[in-house]
Amino acid sequence: MRVKSSPEAFKVEEVLKEPPGKSGPFRLYRLTKRGVEGLEALKTVAKRSGVPLSVISYGGIKDKNALTVQFLTVPKRFRLKTFKTEGLSLQEAGFARLPAKQLHAGNRFQIAVEGVKEPQEWRLELLKKWGIPNYYGEQRFNSVRGGKCLLHYRPGTKEALLHLFKGAGFESSRERKGKRAFERGDFKTAAELLRGWRREVAKALLKGATFEEAWRLIPREELEFQANLLQSWLFNEKLSGEVKRRCEQPLKLKYRGGTLLYPKEMIELPRTLEAFTLQSAELYSRELEKLRIDPENLKGYEGLFHSFRRESVVKPKEFKLERFENGFELSFLLPPGAYATNVLRFLFSAV
Repeated sequence: MRVKSSPEAFKVEEVLKEPPGKSGPFRLYRLTKRGVEGLEALKTVAKRSGVPLSVISYGGIKDKNALTVQFLTVPKRFRLKTFKTEGLSLQEAGFARLPAKQLHAGNRFQIAVEGVKEPQEWRLELLKKWGIPNYYGEQRFNSVRGGKCLLHYRPGTKEALLHLFKGAGFESSRERKGKRAFERGDFKTAAELLRGWRREVAKALLKGATFEEAWRLIPREELEFQANLLQSWLFNEKLSGEVKRRCEQPLKLKYRGGTLLYPKEMIELPRTLEAFTLQSAELYSRELEKLRIDPENLKGYEGLFHSFRRESVVKPKEFKLERFENGFELSFLLPPGAYATNVLRFLFSAV
């Protein structure tokens, strides 16, 4: 299956709970990006506008290798600077009563897929009538390497820091070279090639800082992202186990985190699952053991885990499948946090 051969082949547009208004306590902006990493785009907006990133509200971090449209808000006393570059543009959209995170109602996808056979009818019917397990998508796990994520290591150690400099997903050749230089201890080259906090870490080590001292330069949002990655991984393991207990011969799909299981018919699953936190660790003891994660290591990451519950099943709305010369075009609407790639892999890849 070939997906996202170009950013235009994978389009994502946020849907708001209510249309932009002519007045309100928040200024609303429309951010369009193509081939730009989500957090990098937000930091660019903040830097160009001269405002702290913390005052910008957004619905989620959008995929890098896609054409995406999302909405941002800032309190009315702030104003973002509109601009347009080759891969990024920001436009005024009006005003809003709520911050963008609370306005976010879902995402509308339009995706072109090539090199696949037409999906079996029963898969389409199950998807439309019941849905699929609400797994986190493959792209969520780009920084998993050798079956490990950051939280396999104690914070502040050399091993933990090196993990954050491993290649991950779509990145420029410059960034890839910089990370490789860092891994082999060539901090001078790494500092020249890398950007953002990774450059600052490399510069600090070049000047003689310890790995523990360099660790303190990592932004909290990066560490929270890594903690959420573990929560996502454990959720997938827990939900896959629930499916296994209710199905004799589920469909299987290999992904970077292991194996996902999909039922071939409608089944009863818990409506939601509680996310892993240090307080709920006992609920995930089996999954932690399977992933070979030492609970003692996790204590150093206290405060990074956010408590929430996630729906176990997601059903796309307004689903359409159309054939074109070399494949199919799919369009559908998903709630916030649900992954379009999960839909694609159930229809075309799980066996």
